[in-house]
Formats: sequence, C-alpha cells, structure tokens
Amino acid sequence: MSKKGPPWPLFPIPSKPPTRRRRTLSLPTIPEELRALEADDLRGGAEEPLEAIDASGLIIADENFSELQAAHARFANCFLSCCDFSGSLFTDTVFEGCDFANSYFDSAGFTRCTFKNCKLTGASFMEANLEHVALEDCTLDFGAFNRCRFWAVSATRCDFSGADMAEMELHYVTLDDDRFIGTSFFRTPLLGLDFSTCQLEGVALSDTMAEIYGTKMNVYQAAALARRLGVIVAE
Repeated sequence: MSKKGPPWPLFPIPSKPPTRRRRTLSLPTIPEELRALEADDLRGGAEEPLEAIDASGLIIADENFSELQAAHARFANCFLSCCDFSGSLFTDTVFEGCDFANSYFDSAGFTRCTFKNCKLTGASFMEANLEHVALEDCTLDFGAFNRCRFWAVSATRCDFSGADMAEMELHYVTLDDDRFIGTSFFRTPLLGLDFSTCQLEGVALSDTMAEIYGTKMNVYQAAALARRLGVIVAE
C-alpha cells in the first residue's frame, strides 16, 4: 500500500533552477511643474484623480484615503501614519522621507514608484501589486505582505525584519544589503533571489523548506539553513 505524499509544496519545483534575467526598472516620470497639495485635496483624491501634485510636510493620522488615485506625484516629508490607503492607485509617484507607519495599502497598486528614506513599519500591503518599484533606505519591519505581488522591484538597505511575506508572488526582484531577521517566507517561492549581500536570520519557512529552492546565498546563510535540516556543517 503506497503512502500518500504531503499536499505541499503547492508550486512546481523544476529539476534544474532556471537562470533569470534582470528586468530593467522603469523610474517614475515627474513633471517639472507640480501643483502644491493641501490636506483637504488629498481627502478628495478618491473622487477625482490627483495629477502632477506636490504634497510636502502633510501631517495627518487615522484618516481614510481608500481608493485614492495619484499620478505624476511627489510626497515629501509627510506624516501619514495609521491611514487607510486600501485600493489606492499610485502611478509615477515619488515618496521621500515619509512616515506611513501602521497604514493600510491592502489591494493597492504601485506602478513606477520610488520610496526613499520612508518609514513603513507595521504597514499592510496584503494583496497589493508593486510593479517597477524601487525601495531605498526604508523600514518595512513587521509589515504584512501576504499574497502581495512584486514585479521588477528593487530593495536597497531596507529592513524587512519580522515582516509577514507569506504566499507572495515575486518576479525580477533585486536585493542589496537588506535585513530579513525573523521574516516569514511561508509558501513564497524565492527562486532566483540573491540574498548574499543581505542579513538573513531566523526566517520562517515550511517544513520542507521548498521556498529556498534556487535561491542564491552566501556560505554562512546556507550553512545556517543546512543545520535546520539536520546537516552537520564542519567548521
């Protein structure tokens, strides 16, 4: 009588890891002249799309901005903590020095956007779509990225520690000097990702550890994961 195998992994594992090419990142297009945006204008962003706007120094908390639409926009040094941006669409938008801690971006869309020196601690991006997005010097620790889709996304010197990155879809993702301490990658295929320059410690994986198939790591990262499989690594 044959034994039934485990129901997981849910994604197919090829016999040989394919070589993935890097996808060139498309940067946002920002007009030279932008219209200054006030807080009241931002609140009406769901009714009428915001085009060519410059939002600087806004201080707003616990506000509902769901289904907001912004294009060719710039947000600089804004405090928008604990706000709801669920279902919002951002196209050709720059975020610089902004605080979005504990805000919601569930089911939101980001196309050709950049985040630089932004605080996104505890922010939720569940089922969001990020396409051609660059993250630089951002804190995304304890964020929720469940079933989020990354397509042509780069992260440089970012902190994803304690983030829930389960069941994500990742394509053409580049990492450089990022931190993943206690991050959950449960059921997220990491095929083709290069963690060799990153800090990777105590990450959560499935029992089979199939998520890390085809992943590039440095020797210390690989040895730490091998020990979790019961492999004795000679010093």
